[in-house]
Amino acid sequence: MKELDLSVEILNAVLDGTEFGTALKDKFQKEVEIRPLRHDVASLVGCALRHSILFTRLLDKVEGLEESDKRIVMIGMANNYFCRRYEKKDMDEAIKGLLGEEKLAIALPILDKEGEENRYMPDDVDHSSLDYLSLRYNAPIWACKILHHFGYSNTFKTLKKWARPYVTYVRFRNLPELEELRTSPDFAATSIKDVYLYAGKKPLRVYEEYRRGKIFEVRPRVKELLDSHVISAPSSALLYCGKLSGGAELELVEAYGDALAMNIATSELDSKLALTRLIRELGLHNVNLFQTTDPTAMDASVPGKQQLVICLPDSTAFDQVPTSPDFLLHFDKDAMDGIISGEQKALEGCAKYVDDGGKLIYAILTISKKEGHLAVESFLQNHQEFTLVEEKQCFPYDELGTAVYYAVLSRGAEVDKIPAPLGELSALKEMSSPCAAAKAE
Repeated sequence: MKELDLSVEILNAVLDGTEFGTALKDKFQKEVEIRPLRHDVASLVGCALRHSILFTRLLDKVEGLEESDKRIVMIGMANNYFCRRYEKKDMDEAIKGLLGEEKLAIALPILDKEGEENRYMPDDVDHSSLDYLSLRYNAPIWACKILHHFGYSNTFKTLKKWARPYVTYVRFRNLPELEELRTSPDFAATSIKDVYLYAGKKPLRVYEEYRRGKIFEVRPRVKELLDSHVISAPSSALLYCGKLSGGAELELVEAYGDALAMNIATSELDSKLALTRLIRELGLHNVNLFQTTDPTAMDASVPGKQQLVICLPDSTAFDQVPTSPDFLLHFDKDAMDGIISGEQKALEGCAKYVDDGGKLIYAILTISKKEGHLAVESFLQNHQEFTLVEEKQCFPYDELGTAVYYAVLSRGAEVDKIPAPLGELSALKEMSSPCAAAKAE
């Protein structure tokens, strides 16, 4: 079975360090004759990756198979347990062709499992534990622990959402020629003005409107945040953003146009080609776009104090987990200290440009108490000139489907402090855990 051979080859590449999308692209772009098999192969490998933690645990108990053999069996498990692209007997026969009859006999008991997914769980796993959630939703224990700072209920619902396909949202620019597209069944309106959920089967790039920048991808909570903190002209604003910005830079330019002076700093200018095209199309001369590798050293590019400063640095980017079945598999958790340090540096660098009475918005597209609430808490302890106006951790399972933390700070103005939602989450953490629920009963 050619599909099995290709699936094993690509699974090996991914498990050995290549990103899933890259491995698929490399294989099917080079060999034109196998392109018709791409969809089935992607389904098999994607399914194996989405259940790799469970499959690995089950295969650990099987003796007599080498690591390379187990990877072959993982493709069979993906087919027989979940995606069922091929008849079980055909898949088992194809696996025998790669393993031989003796090793197939060893693998058959684990290839024969059928029924609900819970039946695949090892008997020694407590269904109220993080280990169960890890196996059930294919998230490493370290990731489950990060989420668990927000309570068991939020952890469960977030992991469940991560296991589902990534939802793409687009921002429709205010152009009359887009009115017909707004009524297309491929686009569903959301509660955020001009933001639509994309429900089409085709890639967005197929649409000419997308290729020409008339619609662009945006994370709904980012658009909502910017809409909630509009400033009036004449004013000036600074946005510092990393590669992943949720469309903030495009939204800023589209929303304000030439109404105020905008300074947009990014850590990676090459990732902002859509922004340069939009600025050119609108004929704007009030946008100062520049690249910086050090957000604490922007004095040469930022002309003085700003009424609105938005700090949206690169983060652990857990908002992107559903975009690829190997996101958490390839995530380098040892790099997290460096990421957090970069976020703190960006917040410090942006803060010095906030004018008295101005606003500082800190936002990260992830779920992390250390990157969010604790980072802002530490910042406020060292900067008494700022007051916390609002903070919130948004989860991907809510209506607007965005994993983002944000904090709104005011400089120098007397603003009543609003109780931090994260503080409430912490207080309720125990009550939302299974153990506490059991005690309450």
